[in-house]
Amino acid sequence: MKTYGIDANALTRLNPTGVERYVYFLLSAMMKMPLEADENVLLYVRSIPAGIDLPQGWSWKVLPFFLPKGWTHFRLGFELMMHRPSVVFVPAHEISLLAPKSIPVVTTIHDVAFAMNPQVYDPASRQRQELAVQNAIRRAKVLLTPSNATKADLESHYHVASDRIVVTPLAPTLSVIPAQAGIQQASDLLRKLQITSGQYILSISRLEKKKNTVLLIRAFAALKRKYGAGSPYVLVLAGSFGYGEADIRRAIAEEKIADSVRLPGYISDHDASKLLAHAMCFAFPSVAEGFGIPVLEAMEHGAPVIASNIAVMREVCGQAAVLVSPNDVAALSAALVLMVDTEKREEYRSRGFIQAQKFSWEATAAETWKALRRAVAIR
Repeated sequence: MKTYGIDANALTRLNPTGVERYVYFLLSAMMKMPLEADENVLLYVRSIPAGIDLPQGWSWKVLPFFLPKGWTHFRLGFELMMHRPSVVFVPAHEISLLAPKSIPVVTTIHDVAFAMNPQVYDPASRQRQELAVQNAIRRAKVLLTPSNATKADLESHYHVASDRIVVTPLAPTLSVIPAQAGIQQASDLLRKLQITSGQYILSISRLEKKKNTVLLIRAFAALKRKYGAGSPYVLVLAGSFGYGEADIRRAIAEEKIADSVRLPGYISDHDASKLLAHAMCFAFPSVAEGFGIPVLEAMEHGAPVIASNIAVMREVCGQAAVLVSPNDVAALSAALVLMVDTEKREEYRSRGFIQAQKFSWEATAAETWKALRRAVAIR
């Protein structure tokens, strides 16, 4: 019997962000695919998450732990020493330092932006991520990456052999609300945020240096100056603050645009869908990304996209977005001005619908299963 042990503890976290959402949608798609006759799956968790029904051959392995931290390295590591699966898959977190070397490991490296762009990370986070990636490279038989861009970074910066890396592109995670229902459901949210359909620029991400939030604020301020104090345009920055919060708040104050900026904090999937469906455009000027699910979600909801002209965005967006330098305020502002034009918005909206359809979680799951079975075969 082949047992696939999966660290699924990310499923238990509240207010999931990118990596946790990846785990949920990937595992949900993997569960829809039939296991072979001699296969079963164990999902290692600290507690059983609500709302997930497991198919035949899948089961929870609950591993309680008395400390708030250390579950991965100590509790999960001890379990792997005592009961060894055929392969361990770590899709979201660090590989346990206690995992026996005799167990093949497959892990996902979502990005190495901290190494390629260290200036946008706080030193403690950068060091922690560096240690985790170094451990993953040493320990894993197979490394998954969400993009060819991240694969190239691993090959060039860490000298990882190409045949150890499998690219498993991701896909949108938000449900699309039907147009008429969306108008009705969105009205209260738009009223609450004091914004008007088609007249706000939307960004949904952590508000931090990596996401280039200050550049977006400066570019939006230039747009406001161009069209005058009475212009109706509003910038909605949805997400929790991360590294660089003081700089972001300072930029809003310096540009004197506080009345035209909305900071709703972390928003639900349902609210994200409503905001995307009515945005003038979606702005995602990140300095670095491992993939960029938000741009596909924006495209799927009909929001024209402006993104950074970096390798991974060229890979994910194709010709369906306006791509600008992540260091050029004037270029980003010009892109925002472009989106004031109704015809241009419609052009990029149409391109976006087509581009988003090229990605699916079924494809991601199929490639992931191939990688797991390969790891068992080469143990």
